[in-house]
Amino acid sequence: MSYADQMVVQIVRPATVCGLSPRMRLDVAVNLLTMQALTKGEITVLGGDQTRPNIHIDDITDLYLFLLDRPDVRGIYNAGFENISILKIAEMATQHAQAKIVIKPSNDPRSYRVNSDKLLATGFRPKKTVEDAIQEICHAYQAGQLKDEDRFHNLKWMQQSVLKRAA
Repeated sequence: MSYADQMVVQIVRPATVCGLSPRMRLDVAVNLLTMQALTKGEITVLGGDQTRPNIHIDDITDLYLFLLDRPDVRGIYNAGFENISILKIAEMATQHAQAKIVIKPSNDPRSYRVNSDKLLATGFRPKKTVEDAIQEICHAYQAGQLKDEDRFHNLKWMQQSVLKRAA
């Protein structure tokens, strides 16, 4: 922000991005729990009361385009429109994929919430929801267009990349 009087400064603080994309992330709550339902018929929820803010991939990309077209919109903006508990996300996934939910204890009670009222005041409006993300993932999986692969889990992918470089 120290450069704000010399150039356009637009800072976006995105919530957890969910939904179908060419470079899927199957290690974030909505995508992970949906894939567990689809591939295992069982969703493991650790704790469940923890809240996570979410934004659909299409909305975050739309937001970047929105801001690029509006250099007069300056500042820091939170971008997350659904603060949902992990258990609620799992329940939503079971509405689209037959699965049971198994709740196990968690040693991580952290919750995160995002308020995007400042962003909404600029005129930006999200078009998609967590529900849309779940439906899109289910459809892609059922159509054979999405598989649960290590390359979609960042930690596993990075570990494999390090091993390949070391070899």
